Amino acid sequence: MVLIFAGFIDISTPFILQNMNRPKYFSQYIGICCVLISVVAALKAILFPIVHHLGTKIVAGKVGASVSKVYFFNIVGSTLGSLLIGGIFLDYISISSMFILIGIACILLGALMIMKKSMVSVVSVVMLGSCCFYLVDKHTDYMFRNAFEQGISIDSYIENRYGVIHIINDDREGRENIILGNKMYDGILNIDPDIDINDLNRLYLLAAIHPNPKKVLVIGVSGGAWTRALSSFPTLETIDAIEINKGYLNVIKQYPVVSPILNDPKINIYIDDGRRWLKRNSNKKYDLIIMNTTYHWRSGVTNLLSQEMMKIIKNSLNPDGILAFNSTRSPDTLKTAQSVFNHAYWGTLGFIYASDSMIKLDEVVAKERLDKLVLDGRPLFSQESKQLENGAYKKTLATKLLSLDEVEKIYHLGRDTEIITDSNMITEYKYGLFGKK
Repeated sequence: MVLIFAGFIDISTPFILQNMNRPKYFSQYIGICCVLISVVAALKAILFPIVHHLGTKIVAGKVGASVSKVYFFNIVGSTLGSLLIGGIFLDYISISSMFILIGIACILLGALMIMKKSMVSVVSVVMLGSCCFYLVDKHTDYMFRNAFEQGISIDSYIENRYGVIHIINDDREGRENIILGNKMYDGILNIDPDIDINDLNRLYLLAAIHPNPKKVLVIGVSGGAWTRALSSFPTLETIDAIEINKGYLNVIKQYPVVSPILNDPKINIYIDDGRRWLKRNSNKKYDLIIMNTTYHWRSGVTNLLSQEMMKIIKNSLNPDGILAFNSTRSPDTLKTAQSVFNHAYWGTLGFIYASDSMIKLDEVVAKERLDKLVLDGRPLFSQESKQLENGAYKKTLATKLLSLDEVEKIYHLGRDTEIITDSNMITEYKYGLFGKK
């Protein structure tokens, strides 16, 4: 009976949360989530002492052996539950569908225990369970369907064990194909240099300041716009691109503006953690390493922004190689880059360029190099696009590369900038979003 009741709670959970997951109900949504998690966990926990009682053989004098078996299978079940659901099933089944399938499994198991346990009843339950597995939609998005306020429409939706990827359109501002990873901004599917809404000028600057890049590493592919734009560099021979979440490859397949990177012979895409991949491939050297990093205050971002990571990257750069990464406006990241590289500069929107060789932006040389960028057999920048004030061409040439002293004067942190390390994790836990105590 406990199993059956727990099963109905499991099945109803996605539908309850569907009606609460709206921006104006966010605080209530969190409260309902906590209540539902507590109820579901409590119902499953009630089963353990029942199983413990039924599985202990006091009369036979085998108390120790029978108790140890109960605990052993409890540990096995707990471990397999985490591994199978968290590590495998959620790559193929949405969280909403997982709740429904687990609920059905609980109801069927509870029904089996109430019925006479014959071979017929076991076979019937197995067949019913198999039918339910195939009939239930594996990709329902009940829990996340109403996650956005009015004026924002969901164009595409992908969910796996790493979380939820939404491609949305902001109808209020007229912006389309915005990528959100777990509801955090993660880029825009745009490579149009005339409408530089995702500031690809930060990438094109690398063509202007590096004379002859041949091998490039991209850490964090996301929707693929940066990797696609990077393929316009005429001297490139190889682009290695690392992405930890394979769900983004499904996004890329759906949008022709970026899908060519999946078939480009110069581009090799690896599903892996960037830091781990660099350690395993320390023999490879690159002219450019690019990380369009997520926000500096998010959990786990120290793995990309720390001094230790900078040293790993430096080992993978050629003598005149350049590291370019997104600080998301954290001056501490510039201080960290300067502690590892001889030169580090702050560019547009806090994009940082670091190298052991001096980086210079000569407008005449930059124009010459930008004019050579070619995408799909055509010059990337047309004569008309070169005249646009908000186009990538003029924005690239107007870039100012600032020193740490200049950045500190602009931001007025009220403290000294610090070096980020794996141990102190200051951007995540000490200073956070605004970079202040």
